[in-house]
Amino acid sequence: MENQEIDQYPLGIFSWFGYVLPFEERIRLIKEAGFTATSIWWEDEDTPWPIKKENMPKLVRNMGLLVENIHVPFNESGALWSEQESVRSRIIQNHLQWLNACANHQIPIMVMHLTEEGNHPAPNAYGLESMLQLVKVAEELGVTIAIENTLRTDNIPYILDKIQSKYLGFCYDSSHYNLTDKQDFHLLDNYGGRLVTTHLSDNDGLKDRHWLPGQGSIDWIKLTNHFPEGYRGCLTLEAYPMHEEHEDSPQRFLQKAYQRVAKVRDLIAEEA
Repeated sequence: MENQEIDQYPLGIFSWFGYVLPFEERIRLIKEAGFTATSIWWEDEDTPWPIKKENMPKLVRNMGLLVENIHVPFNESGALWSEQESVRSRIIQNHLQWLNACANHQIPIMVMHLTEEGNHPAPNAYGLESMLQLVKVAEELGVTIAIENTLRTDNIPYILDKIQSKYLGFCYDSSHYNLTDKQDFHLLDNYGGRLVTTHLSDNDGLKDRHWLPGQGSIDWIKLTNHFPEGYRGCLTLEAYPMHEEHEDSPQRFLQKAYQRVAKVRDLIAEEA
């Protein structure tokens, strides 16, 4: 395997990886573990170490890491599909503010949900109109929207089929997918060309555990067989330690995390 094949897939991990530590310490540990990228949850961090979200991108870059994307809050995201314009307008305005934050902080991708816990509306024309408004602004700002598959996967094809824009793609969450579609990889097969980022983790098929790859029931060889050949973005983990791992140090967890995602990268490169 040539190094240039491996370098096509920068390795990242979400800036929150399960240990309560100051933000700057977490990203330092991420860097020291060998990762080259991270992503940010776009809310202020409160006690015990408060920090404004607007300060995070610079801190990440100063650490020598790539700010791959922000993940925006998904509370009330199901309102994007509401037939009530006033309800839709509120959530649309929130996302427009977050898109502008991406542009202001030179962050290329905004990851968002189309539904929230307990509210998974069927795809409809109101949601399509909501996304059309967001994509129009994303195109003007040069920011890519990544819609993440959650506990409903038919909304991803519904939106991607109807909005053809290079500033709209999807975020493949392997853990969510294992709860909805198991080993049927139609989302990667049919929309691999629209993949712009990943949330890689494992689970037992029962709950969204966020375990490291190889610790659950996902067939990673089969998954990587379906991974799109043209993808050149980051392979990013959204993973947290199991109970026994949490008893160990964050450094050890991150070392293991890097090894696991590097193995996924190697499997993908072998298929390329």
